[in-house]
Amino acid sequence: MSITAFESYRGFAVDRLFHWREEASLASKLVACLLFAVLMALAAQVRLYLPFTPVPFTGQVLVVLLVGFVLGRYGTLSVGMYLGLGASFGWFSGQIGLAALSGATAGYLLGFVIAAAVIGELAHRSESWSISRITLVMSAGAAIILISGSIWLSFLLHIELLQALLLGALPFVVLDAIKVLTAASAAYLITPHRTP
Repeated sequence: MSITAFESYRGFAVDRLFHWREEASLASKLVACLLFAVLMALAAQVRLYLPFTPVPFTGQVLVVLLVGFVLGRYGTLSVGMYLGLGASFGWFSGQIGLAALSGATAGYLLGFVIAAAVIGELAHRSESWSISRITLVMSAGAAIILISGSIWLSFLLHIELLQALLLGALPFVVLDAIKVLTAASAAYLITPHRTP
């Protein structure tokens, strides 16, 4: 297959994927939401605990950033499925029910919903994306997650917000920057009608 033919096929496939969220049936969208929820659950199993923060490093932020971009407004529903199933099956921290949604990571979980909603709404409104614009949107999503998590830690641990940011945001900045760049690169590859 020649490079021109490959690019033509890739362009067609990307265009179909990107327009899928407007054209697919409700059943197809719900299945896609569930599949992304399962991906988030699998990514949540990648955990690294550090002694200086009650919040572990996890992998699901990467999926959360992508789900809003790929599913548009349905990304929020996918994160909601993830939270509901996670509380039911205990894949967050081994806890089940409301306890799973009220621990040290509860603020981050709420941040997932907000970030997916913001990214999904922006993705839904535009088909013209540059890599810098995608990276900016993904960075905003990651910031929402970190700030939401830190605010909850401040409330939960009865500490000042600045101290909560030092515990709940600062340790994650570099790793989340890598996740943002990875998610933005993946999103750029599946986005048609690029701008410079």
